[in-house]
Amino acid sequence: MVIIPTEKKFDWRRPPFVLFFLVILNVLVFFFAQDKDEEMINDAISRYSELQYFDAEWNMYLNYLKEDGVADKQIAEYQNLHQSGKTLELSYYLLSDLNFFEYLRYNQVRFDEPGSGDYWVNRSELYDLISSTTIFGHGLKPKAFSPLDLVTYQFLHGDFFHLIGNIFFLVIFGFAVEAAIGHLRFLLFYLLGGIAGGVLFLFVNSQSPSALVGASGSISAVMAMYLGVFRFRKIEFFYWFFIFVGFMRAPALWVLGLYIANELYQFATVTDSNVAFMAHTGGFIAGALLIFTTILVSPKVLDEEYLEKEEDLAEDVKARDKIYHLLGKFSFKTAISAIDEFEEKYGSDFELRRVKYEILKAQHNDNYRLVALQLLTYEKPTAEELDKIEELWHSSSFAQEELKNDELLQLAWKMVTLSSLKTSEEIFTMLYSRGMKTEEFSHLARKLSVAFGEREHDAKCKRYATAADEIYERSRRGLFN
Repeated sequence: MVIIPTEKKFDWRRPPFVLFFLVILNVLVFFFAQDKDEEMINDAISRYSELQYFDAEWNMYLNYLKEDGVADKQIAEYQNLHQSGKTLELSYYLLSDLNFFEYLRYNQVRFDEPGSGDYWVNRSELYDLISSTTIFGHGLKPKAFSPLDLVTYQFLHGDFFHLIGNIFFLVIFGFAVEAAIGHLRFLLFYLLGGIAGGVLFLFVNSQSPSALVGASGSISAVMAMYLGVFRFRKIEFFYWFFIFVGFMRAPALWVLGLYIANELYQFATVTDSNVAFMAHTGGFIAGALLIFTTILVSPKVLDEEYLEKEEDLAEDVKARDKIYHLLGKFSFKTAISAIDEFEEKYGSDFELRRVKYEILKAQHNDNYRLVALQLLTYEKPTAEELDKIEELWHSSSFAQEELKNDELLQLAWKMVTLSSLKTSEEIFTMLYSRGMKTEEFSHLARKLSVAFGEREHDAKCKRYATAADEIYERSRRGLFN
């Protein structure tokens, strides 16, 4: 489930300086401070595996978990991983749980250490390598808690996609909150939200060996503040819930309970996720308490002029919003009519046409076939739209018979730009079996030959080059239509 606001746009008369600072800081930390983390962790695991220390330490690790009060369910999960032969994954847990190394040292008498090599020197080096990474040095570690980590963990990220996802939501929600409550207050509440998220994570995951990283708790606080500053004002949200996608207008606070309920549900049901749902929830609750307390104590804190200002929208944007509002109210028949009116006035629109297709197909209306053909023959699709067209092609077997040869040729030509040439090959084979041997068809074969050459697939490159020459020669002789 995704719900994001689309009510406000950047107001450059109120530049979000703190937001820009936070985005830049997160990016710099990831690419410069964390740039060696993955390499160092992989080196530690590789060396640990080469030294063959896992078998000697495994039973000690189980004893350590039991003596440390780890739940039987968690221990059973580790044992299942061991039985499945996933020693590399378990090696990461043994190495990253820095307290385990201290446990080994303290229990040297009980530990049957490996006899080959200088075990304690090698193991100390592995410990130092892991602990010197930015993630384990400054992430939030339940078993090795440091108060400063409650701040530093907010600026670290697990990978590039974790970073991009957090920045996206920070920007979407952050610029309006900063404009509404001011720069310094925004920064303070952002940090406090992250601290609150970290505290709740520590409380619920006190036995976790991993280090929590990411700005998710802070961003959840910003999301709560966004809803708090708009309160009962009806604002526009974009939503995506399974197959339902669209825009709706609703009082901002309606989303507050929905968000927290979703996080708690995910925490209770998704047991194998790396997402720190409790950090999200803690940040969200903190953000809500901070903004509502501030409004209660000092209502004039909010920039009401900014909040009340209505955005000037272009006519086509208003027409599009109208369609999504109708979808939000499940007025599908009226929405289809509005889509037709939109395309008649502003021209074809791939996304709206795809929405129309999904509605008609869900209603078992045969007109969905016509809309599917319109999508498959859409003139200038973007790369993202081409991916959707390819999915539609594979789910619309009727299109093979109902599309004309020239339309299929154009579709195959567009599909050559995709990473996979499977669909273009499929259409080529289909057209060849139908006896199509036009000069344009030879150009498709040539394009496929070049595409396979770029992918270093020599056999297919030569095959399509030969086919292109053959088709071209026969088309010139007029042997085929």
